[in-house]
Amino acid sequence: MSEARIASATAMDLSDRHAHGLARHDLRLLREHCRRASDGAFRSFNESDGISTAKGARRLIAKISRSFEGTAWAHRAHSDRRGTYAGWLVPIVQEEEIAVCCVSLRVPAGAAARLRQWPWLVVPKHAIARGHQRLRDADWRAVQSELREAALQAALVQILSMALGLRQFAIPALHGLVIGDVGENCLHGKTFIVPPYSRRWGEVFDAWLRFQQHLTREGAEAIEAIALDHETPALQATAEALGEEFERFGFLREPYLRGNDHVGDLWEAARGQTG
Repeated sequence: MSEARIASATAMDLSDRHAHGLARHDLRLLREHCRRASDGAFRSFNESDGISTAKGARRLIAKISRSFEGTAWAHRAHSDRRGTYAGWLVPIVQEEEIAVCCVSLRVPAGAAARLRQWPWLVVPKHAIARGHQRLRDADWRAVQSELREAALQAALVQILSMALGLRQFAIPALHGLVIGDVGENCLHGKTFIVPPYSRRWGEVFDAWLRFQQHLTREGAEAIEAIALDHETPALQATAEALGEEFERFGFLREPYLRGNDHVGDLWEAARGQTG
């Protein structure tokens, strides 16, 4: 889509049809680009000849990072006496959804290197369309910024949800909430909403605000680190603080039920009047 076309649609009301068309366009453009990046990263690993030194591990991390350049949403690497480690948060794109995955490289001292990938948050085309519509922005970068913010917190929410028996979630993004189901292995986003929130989601958002107001720098770093497969000492206290906020919401232990879609209803009514 041209920059002029993007600009013309930005900050305008978007119909259901337009928003879903934008979501299809996003997925189509991203799918091949992200596939090449992932293939390149795993090819670099598979072609590495038995890494045995920290220098070799750093060289491999650099190669994988080059493959993910332009697609990774976050990255970190560290070394200690036990080995060298790195993680990337990357989107893996299918025709109907984006799976935001952790790609984790572990090179333990004196042991074989291992590269793994798993999803933290799966976002369907519908939620991407709602992002465009409710942000009133046709630019994929605006929706990506929201999803990136939510994805960085998804690991903590997944771990906490499994511990507390939660079956649905709401994660704050920059300008809204990503809400959906808690799966056995990852979170399944259902939609994206912006203020004004319903009473229940407004209360969950307020709980997040209270949590964030008391969040230390170490706690914030622990949230991002666990998204990249690295646990820091501050994680347990951070998870407990968020868990105390979530425990008051009994409905989070119930399956997610799609609410009334007032935005979609308004567009359907408008189309009926002009038909």
